[in-house]
Amino acid sequence: MMAFMIIILLALLAGKEVGAANVSDTQNLLTDLSQDYNVNIRPAVDQLSPVNVSLQMYLKSIMEFDEVQGSISYTAGFLMIWEDYRLGWDPLRYGGLTKLTVPLKQIWFPELILVSPATDRTYLANTQSKARIWSGGEVEYLEGVMIESTCDVNVKYYPFDLQSCNTSFMALGYYQTEVYLMRRTESIDLTLYHGNSMWTLESTSVSEVFFTFNLRRKPVYAVVTVLLPILFLGTLNAFVFLLIPESGERIGYSITTLLSIAVYMTIIMSTLPQSSDPTPLIFYKLLVDLAYSSLIIVAVILNMRLHAKDDDASMPKFFVSFYLALTCRGCGGKPVSPASHGFATDKNVLTLNEMKTKPDELDMPVNSVDAKKITWKKFSSLLDTIFFVLFIFYSFLSFAVFLGVLVGGA
Repeated sequence: MMAFMIIILLALLAGKEVGAANVSDTQNLLTDLSQDYNVNIRPAVDQLSPVNVSLQMYLKSIMEFDEVQGSISYTAGFLMIWEDYRLGWDPLRYGGLTKLTVPLKQIWFPELILVSPATDRTYLANTQSKARIWSGGEVEYLEGVMIESTCDVNVKYYPFDLQSCNTSFMALGYYQTEVYLMRRTESIDLTLYHGNSMWTLESTSVSEVFFTFNLRRKPVYAVVTVLLPILFLGTLNAFVFLLIPESGERIGYSITTLLSIAVYMTIIMSTLPQSSDPTPLIFYKLLVDLAYSSLIIVAVILNMRLHAKDDDASMPKFFVSFYLALTCRGCGGKPVSPASHGFATDKNVLTLNEMKTKPDELDMPVNSVDAKKITWKKFSSLLDTIFFVLFIFYSFLSFAVFLGVLVGGA
């Protein structure tokens, strides 16, 4: 029992001694540390050896990713740790003090600058900040900053693109053999991270002093505002063939749609970087749609010429055969061979004499076709239907292929 009481008493005395630091102890410590201290000398016993500075990033938020300017801005905290043998002390001599906070400008510190800045702000450290010193000579400096760095943008598969941005730092005025920057962990600390509405942070990595962000775009907004209008414009293009030729609006409608695609292409180009390596696939899609719209205008013009022909004008047998093969009129539901030139033969067809002698059989289905009843207007109307189906099919098919390439490539 006596031994137990002695142990408790020694512990209380030790705690009292350690925790007995006062203002005088702190003042004496500051005076002793600053005596003969030169902030311009690297804290290395061997001046031919480097000072190791470890870095750790605590990402807070991604403010903006600008594809056109090729830059990324984010807020983060940076923790820098290094050892300064001149700032070590024995805690027992100063009332048990184990740590001390001093202005950063009163000690040596590595002035880190951003290697690839997007603005004028390049320095990471702020001389008005403070650093914490531990009795063993270890110095900790934590600074919260907003970084604006350049980034190589790859929008080939926009809007399903994946971006990888690197941010790196270097010690101003020192070679790597004098101040060696090293990582504390293999990834960026995301404990304080708040998500971004446009981008998903898929992963991070740290290699020496290169902090890498892997961002994937959230495609819903771009699909609704960019991709779907492309599909709608392409689909509307084909509806020109449903307009009545007599309305006189076909050419105007087609040209308006063509100009809409051209203007839309200009708008999309202004929101993406003007880069040829690589060129966004969406540009090729819009270019193909421009050619597709131009082809529709050509088809409309040629078909309008056919529609304006005189009904009494003769029609080539090939056109007659083509019309009958597709409409299958007067063939009793059986396809008409183009080689028949529009006339179906059947043993049940009545001759002219039989029609005179058997008038009661005139009401029965007749399989022979009078090719003279096929006019240019009817043939033009058939072409309208064919063009409408073909261009609508192309519009949906090309969009599906384009979407598949984007998703598969990303």
